[in-house]
Amino acid sequence: MDHEFIVNGKTHRTSLELKEGKVSATLNGRRLELDAQRVSPHAVSLLVDGKCYLAHVAGRRNEILVAIGAHHFRLEKPDEEITVSHLRPPGSEKTDGMIKAPMPGLVIKVNVTEGSRVSPGDALVVVEAMKMEHEMRAAFPAIVAKVHVQAGQQVDAFQPLIELQPADK
Repeated sequence: MDHEFIVNGKTHRTSLELKEGKVSATLNGRRLELDAQRVSPHAVSLLVDGKCYLAHVAGRRNEILVAIGAHHFRLEKPDEEITVSHLRPPGSEKTDGMIKAPMPGLVIKVNVTEGSRVSPGDALVVVEAMKMEHEMRAAFPAIVAKVHVQAGQQVDAFQPLIELQPADK
């Protein structure tokens, strides 16, 4: 799918293939492999060619404002198909019940034990990464089948943290 967008006044052309948050992109002739996961309503964890970034995103009318560290970008007339609302919220892409770390970090707190019942929105585990705490929440009513980590443990990007099984209704 081809897109054209304006960043800070400069037009860019890209070709994107988006599947479950993973993106293969060609941007101005350069091929990139990306993974994008929403870690909060206005923050996105980006893994670009193996390097991790945290992007803060805000949208208004015909533009999206993005801050990555000290760099700020304004995307004008973005395609609705690639806005932040289409990226995976924490835990939601895990319909199989596997909750994974959004990026490399340190497990600060594990709020559940095996056998615990959880409801949508319940905080399961907190990972500190890039000087921010990322709280991973349940996306559906479930029972904790397996806890793969403990507080104080270093984790890699997309490492399994908690495994959930759908709760019986």
